[in-house]
Amino acid sequence: MRDKGCAFASCSRAPCHCEAHQVIPWAHGGTTDLDNLVLLCSAHHRLLHRSDWTLRMVNGLPEFTPPEFVDPWRRSRSNRHTAQPRAA
Repeated sequence: MRDKGCAFASCSRAPCHCEAHQVIPWAHGGTTDLDNLVLLCSAHHRLLHRSDWTLRMVNGLPEFTPPEFVDPWRRSRSNRHTAQPRAA
């Protein structure tokens, strides 16, 4: 398993406090498989749905990009503590 808790940068919530989130929503052609799902705590799940934060997968790991008002350079952030590449 890749996600060992909330995948959002700097979050340490355990998997039992997380929900699955589709990187590419089903309504936009996303699939319900592990390569398109990340674990997020409810606070970060809501943040992604209700703000301008974006999520994308890079080399099999989730990367979060903040809106410009949070970071004018919009530097991507990852949580390397709870997300590990999946074994092939």
